[in-house]
Parts: sequence; C-alpha cells; structure tokens
Amino acid sequence: MKKGNYVAIIGTGFVGSSYAFALMNQGIADELILIDVNKEKAFGDVMDLNHGKVFAPDLTHIRYGQYEDCTDADLVVICAGANQKEGETRLDLVEKNLKIFKSIVESVMASGFDGIFLVATNPVDILTYATWRFSGLPKERVIGSGTILDTARFRYLLGDYFNVAPNNVHAYIIGEHGDSELPVYSLADVGGVPVLNMIERNPRYKKEDLDKIFIQVRDSAYEVIKSKGATYYGIAMGLV
Repeated sequence: MKKGNYVAIIGTGFVGSSYAFALMNQGIADELILIDVNKEKAFGDVMDLNHGKVFAPDLTHIRYGQYEDCTDADLVVICAGANQKEGETRLDLVEKNLKIFKSIVESVMASGFDGIFLVATNPVDILTYATWRFSGLPKERVIGSGTILDTARFRYLLGDYFNVAPNNVHAYIIGEHGDSELPVYSLADVGGVPVLNMIERNPRYKKEDLDKIFIQVRDSAYEVIKSKGATYYGIAMGLV
C-alpha cells in the first residue's frame, strides 16, 4: 500500500533531472522514481540526488524504477522525447515524439496506473492530446505544461521593464506553447495596476516596448537553445 505522494518521472534528461531536483528541494514528493531508457543515466541521477537530500527539507525516498512501478503513482510526469535543436521549431518534433509517447503511455497504462499524467515534452499541446487519446483517461487527468513557461518569461521581462519583482507582475501568455502564442495585455498588471494604464500615465513606457517584450518571450527558447543547447530550469520550476 502506498503512503504519501508518489511521483514517477519518465525521462531523466535535462528537464526530467531538473524537475526531480526541484521536487526534492521543495520536499513535495514522499516517493520519487526515475525511469529512463538509459538506465545508467537514471541510476546516476538517483545516486546524485540521494547524496544531496540530507540538505533537503524532507527526506524524499528516491529510487530507480521501471514502467511497472507506475501502478501506485499519483502522478506520472513525462519528460522523455527528442529535444528541440537549434534551427528547429517545436512542431518539427511531432512525428518522432508521437512514436515515443505511444510506447511510453501504453507501457504506463499496462501497469494499472490510475493517476494523473503531466506532460512537459514538446510540442506539448499535441503530445498532451496524444497522451489523453493513448491512455483513455478522463481529460481532467491529463495535463500539459502549456504556456506556463511562456507566462513566467513574460512576467520576468515585464518586471525587468517596470523595475519590479516578477512575482508582483500578473500577466499571461495564452494559446499554443509555440510560435502562435499570444500575450494578454488587457489582463497584465503590476501590483494591481493595469500595465496599459501605466503606459498611458507615464511617457517613459510605450506600447511598442510591450510588443518587443512579447517577441522576446516568444523567441526565448531559440535564444537559450542557441546559447546552451536546451531549456530546462524554467520549465522544471514551473512544473513544481
């Protein structure tokens, strides 16, 4: 019989291992299992995380696992799949990641899993829909990370522009997690003051600057991938 919060992470690449680290640091999961086709990598992450958990707020039980260990999991987080490379869009990953996801989801469901799926792999909107179809679970139990990372980037850049802490900025990116996403300027505020009102009252701020900020948000992944090869810290924190 399971006790507490049981989370399984499938895929221990950049995103999966960063998410495991964030979970351990926040003491959210009582039990955490790492699953990856590269068993050696997953074993290494398990050892590394366990060596550091003496500094964590709670002693999460962290171990290597396989698909059959998902039986009693409350949450299965899928971070596996091909990474977006420089010059690729998220949609370029559809074909290869759909094949990977079909195998993963069918293997998880064969274990008797009856919890919630959380999808982080790109293109996340399509793969979340595919996970729902492959799993046969009710739609409310298959969740994608959606535009949470884009929204975090938007809040950070608006905070930088208005010189306030990003946690005092409330703003949203909606639509696809990709090149067709949209900013919702009408609902953006800083400390409760609408951003559009701030622009009207202070000539230092301009609507054109907001459009530039949005372009930065939309293209952030390309810039990060160009600089370091992959994006993972922001989404890992957002998934927690």
